[in-house]
Amino acid sequence: MKAAVNTSVLMAFGKLGCLGLLPRLFDGLFVARSVLEEVRGSEVYAEVERLMDAGFVSVAEASKRELLDVLSSSLGRGEAEAIAVASDVDADLVLLDDLRARRIARRLGLKVMGTLGALKALIEMGLIEGRSEDLCSALIEKGFWIDRELCMKILSGTERSG
Repeated sequence: MKAAVNTSVLMAFGKLGCLGLLPRLFDGLFVARSVLEEVRGSEVYAEVERLMDAGFVSVAEASKRELLDVLSSSLGRGEAEAIAVASDVDADLVLLDDLRARRIARRLGLKVMGTLGALKALIEMGLIEGRSEDLCSALIEKGFWIDRELCMKILSGTERSG
C-alpha cells in the first residue's frame, strides 16, 4: 500500500522517533514538493532524507493544476498538494490530520488515515510498545494538536481510528 503524506504526519512520526517504522506499514510514501519544503530545516528532515535515499519516500508534483488551485483556496499548501498528489499517483490513501482536508479528500474518493490511525496500526502490529497514555503525552508535549481524551480513545482501541 502506498500513501501520499502531509507535513503534520511526517513531523509527528519524526518527533516520536518513529519515521523509520513507516516502511513496515506502507510500501512507499509520496511527498509533495511543498510538504518537503515545510519539513526541510526541521529536526526530522535528516530521517526523511534517509528514507528518500532508501527509495521509500518519493517526491511528487501535482499535475492537476486546476484541482490544486481549488484545493489551495480552502486548505494549506501542504494539505492541498498532498491530496492532489494522492489523486495523481493513484495512492491507496492520503495521510492527513487536518479535519477539513480529510473531509475534502474523502469527497474526492480518497481513503484517509491520520497520525493516530497510523500509530494505532503500528501498535497493533507490535511495533510500538508502551502505554497509550505515554504516547499521547509525548505527542502533545512535542506540539501535536490533539485532545488527550480523543488520543487515548483512538490509541487504546475504544474508538474507531483513522
